[in-house]
Amino acid sequence: MKNIKNKIAIFVVSCFALFALQTSASAISGLTIGLGYHTGGAMGTGTEKKSDDTSNTTEEDGAFAYDTPSIFAEFALNDAFSLGVEYHPDSITTPENLNKQDSAGNNDGGSLSNKVSASFEEHTTIYANINMPYNTYLRIGYVTTDVVTKESLATGGAYNDADTDGYQVGLGYNHTVDNGFFVRVELAATEYGDISATNVNDSEKTVTVSEMYGATASIKIGRSF
Repeated sequence: MKNIKNKIAIFVVSCFALFALQTSASAISGLTIGLGYHTGGAMGTGTEKKSDDTSNTTEEDGAFAYDTPSIFAEFALNDAFSLGVEYHPDSITTPENLNKQDSAGNNDGGSLSNKVSASFEEHTTIYANINMPYNTYLRIGYVTTDVVTKESLATGGAYNDADTDGYQVGLGYNHTVDNGFFVRVELAATEYGDISATNVNDSEKTVTVSEMYGATASIKIGRSF
């Protein structure tokens, strides 16, 4: 996925080129392309433990807010049903969490500082929009994303990156203006699968993030052909 951002840049340029076209026989009937801006929040529970020492376990709930843009393309199969894909070119980064331990790895507020954060990258949603009355629509999606860990561990080691997927449901309102252009407002909620990573220097140490949920409100603009 190293070249994905270059591909996305090309796609965005293509979007603007297509926006400049007038409706004609050369346009692809049923195609919709657009840009979105999302504001929302996410939450989850992180647990770090050693497999041979369940008493030395750190568990903490966390939540954070974020803003992110997106690009999307979809194709209408008929008047009621369309399929699409949406991609977030920017990373969604969690706040940094600080944990202090002693030299034995006990969570007693010692002198060793462990700093951990993560970013969600290549966040992609494959979705279906089902049109409903009054210009509203139901959105059902399947989400995939890479979870890149960023840690500075005074106690040593590091954790590998991971990936997760999940499911999304949303509700939106679509307002069409002239020449196929439209504005949408949308609310969506996502549930992500649990992820787990093992310390590269100590295979008995694992970190698990569970009960991950996200919710967003977004505004989108685009054009249908």
